[in-house]
Amino acid sequence: MSVLVGYGASDDEEYFYKAIERIPASSPESSPHTFLTKPDITNAEGDGVQELAQEAKEMQNTLVGPQVQPANSSNSEDGWTSPLSPYSANRAATRNLTMPLLPDLNIPPSPPDSPPPGVEEKFERFLQLKSQGVHFNEKLAGSSALKNPMLLQKLMASAGLSESDQYATTLPEDLWDPSAFPKHAYKEELARSQQKTAKRKEEQNLPTQREKVEFVPAINTEGSVRGNGTASHVGGERLTSGMNHLPQAWGRPRDDIYGPYDSSYLHANGPKAHTSSPIVTGTSVLAVKFKDGVVIAADNLASYGSLSRFTDVKRLRIFNRKTVVGFGGDVSDMQYLDRLLLSLDIDENYGSSGHDLNAQNLHTYLAKVMYKRRSDINPLWNHILVAGLDSEEQPFLSSVDLLGTTFSSPTLATGFGAHLAQPLLRKLADDEAAVQSVTREQAVTAIKECMKVLFYRDARSLDKYSIAVITKEGVELKENEQLEGQSWAFAEMIKGYGTQTV
Repeated sequence: MSVLVGYGASDDEEYFYKAIERIPASSPESSPHTFLTKPDITNAEGDGVQELAQEAKEMQNTLVGPQVQPANSSNSEDGWTSPLSPYSANRAATRNLTMPLLPDLNIPPSPPDSPPPGVEEKFERFLQLKSQGVHFNEKLAGSSALKNPMLLQKLMASAGLSESDQYATTLPEDLWDPSAFPKHAYKEELARSQQKTAKRKEEQNLPTQREKVEFVPAINTEGSVRGNGTASHVGGERLTSGMNHLPQAWGRPRDDIYGPYDSSYLHANGPKAHTSSPIVTGTSVLAVKFKDGVVIAADNLASYGSLSRFTDVKRLRIFNRKTVVGFGGDVSDMQYLDRLLLSLDIDENYGSSGHDLNAQNLHTYLAKVMYKRRSDINPLWNHILVAGLDSEEQPFLSSVDLLGTTFSSPTLATGFGAHLAQPLLRKLADDEAAVQSVTREQAVTAIKECMKVLFYRDARSLDKYSIAVITKEGVELKENEQLEGQSWAFAEMIKGYGTQTV
């Protein structure tokens, strides 16, 4: 503090501190510091001065903060005894009146017309989803779209930002002006320049037209030259010196001698081919309505041809917490559709529209996707069941196949289930009127019995399956259910395989 006391002030500051000395302090004997108080200006005249004086009188003896005791006037080096400036008292009064008594730690009020209604709706939607157990970060962490190397460009396009906007700043243009850079300073122009340089080097290294052909005499195993000549390995060394001996390019001509190796002839130049028959597939998906919702199930097997290769493939996907999509058919196309639905789910849940896609909307969307791929002669080899609730909170069940054909019914099944399980399910609910008398327990029991029949009769099925129940309360999904009460006694009655004894 001594350093601050010994600081040489300017003339105005000297007048200011001289004015402080003449202002009475409160209890200077009880404290080593002098506390400034409001000066007595009750006798001042002029417009607004009386009000200022009244306010100063009310604030008299109020401590506004410690100050270092100024040097005594008697100890002044220049022996200053002249009267104060007429403005010194005003400066001191203005300083004390404008200093805050206590810091204002309250949050300031919002400016008018803020926040926008759309922002309020987004926050309410976020809180609603969070209360339901849906977290935005978890969805992003499980999204395969984040692994896309073009993610930054997609995010910028979604936010309406151009390539030049990523260099924007709040600094003034004289400090930072992104638009002032020449074209060759950006990565796109640098990439084109590098490509041109590489192409120029390739053209320079290309072999020119040969003017003569050098013949190398053949050498036998004893090292002698056939015909007239002396034993020499010069020809063999010359022949092998032009070959690339690196493991990844064994037997190819060396690039530094013959130019870059042209591998274009290795690539097929035929038409673009699409999947004509799926390889890894899933079998049946079953679903049935009941009076309060829908039950849907599918086993966890993915077959590689006739091999039961993958035994833990989940083919039921939850969408928007009141819809379940069941996939039958090609597993790779199922994974593509799963990524498509995940992206759609994120857009819809965290968008500003405030509306959710129900099961009926999702079925329409998938039907358009399947029909578009079929029209491109590149179909998705799947048969899909969409189960959930419609816009009126009523049970909804419909299907769409690889041609984009849609079908709705109280009971649906894909694969062998359309032949083996559908007759059993129709006994439970043959039409929409019969659905109103079907309870949840009856629907679950019927689905489990049908899964058991499929395991008995379908070689591409498994005894481990996933089952989901969709109601107004949400989706209850179990992904590792095991068939119970299996009985193979009926196998003794089957005739037609192996040696038969009548």
